[in-house]
Amino acid sequence: MLRLSLPYVFELAEQLEGLSRLPDADAKLEDIYVTLIIGAGAINGLAGSVYAQYLRSSYPLSQTLLSKINAETAKGLADKVDRWSLWNIRNTYSQYKTVLLAEFGSFNTYLVTQHGGYDMYALLAAGETIFPSELAMKVPEAVIDAREAARALAYEVPTACGFHAFRVTESVLRKYYTHVTGGAAPPKVRNIGVYLNALKQSKKGDEKILAALKQMTDLHRNPLIHPEVVLTTEESIATLGIARSVITAMLAVLPVQLPTTTTAVTASGTFP
Repeated sequence: MLRLSLPYVFELAEQLEGLSRLPDADAKLEDIYVTLIIGAGAINGLAGSVYAQYLRSSYPLSQTLLSKINAETAKGLADKVDRWSLWNIRNTYSQYKTVLLAEFGSFNTYLVTQHGGYDMYALLAAGETIFPSELAMKVPEAVIDAREAARALAYEVPTACGFHAFRVTESVLRKYYTHVTGGAAPPKVRNIGVYLNALKQSKKGDEKILAALKQMTDLHRNPLIHPEVVLTTEESIATLGIARSVITAMLAVLPVQLPTTTTAVTASGTFP
């Protein structure tokens, strides 16, 4: 996923458009040098940008235009650039602009719209922030699913959002189970319902947390495991809400996990 920079596209257009305003009569190079250099810099910058690999049809024209600009800027500043050379640059730029606009117009670009009260930048770039801040410190392995849940909500894939929200909850629940049972062996089947039953049988865990987990399982998880069930965006937001609530309660009693190489990589996505 690449985030498009609209200011860059605007500045690119502004830098290139100066080539269309070159004089239609002979001119001293020193009078148009800055315009030519800015135009050449814009072309070189675009060729080295993340957009370059998608600009196939316009690339040959950009290089033709660049060579014509370079041929003039290589002269002495006191030299004249004849009207024919200036027309040639303007005409080539006009062709390049037409093809470039057509390629930009074919890009699969979309505006990610707001969902609920969530900040869109947080959903896309720092999804773990929609969960309690202690999540990364106490259950770092859940951060990846937290980010995926947030991105799924941003991109309007609500069923995937619900799925990852439950995975975050299950990751925290496993740590909670180990903590409140004093390190008892975990159940072989790892899902909320099985862990919930195990906690009830061992008479461990806070009753309010167990009740919230049961409600979450009955109202959200059990229906979600059926292939024919598809969540709406509002339902996925509701799932995130109850997941955050029960996760907050479990994290409150968990100790901070000491960082290791593995947990650092899991939480940040990169090596420290």
